[in-house]
Amino acid sequence: MRVLIKTSDAIKHFKNASHLADEIGITPQAINQWGEYIPDPSVGKIMAVIPDIPYKIIRGAPTKTLLTA
Repeated sequence: MRVLIKTSDAIKHFKNASHLADEIGITPQAINQWGEYIPDPSVGKIMAVIPDIPYKIIRGAPTKTLLTA
């Protein structure tokens, strides 16, 4: 199972990547590399600070990507 959160939704909540990065303890440069969806290691952090953020649950066998390998 994977939880997908759009990067744009998280950035919109904090107004910019810098404020989001400060909140979850990473660099703005890391956020700029995320792509359309937030990578798995950061999803829990985002859900902890924005409990009502829109998300989508994908069920099934996970696929290995550079972000999860």
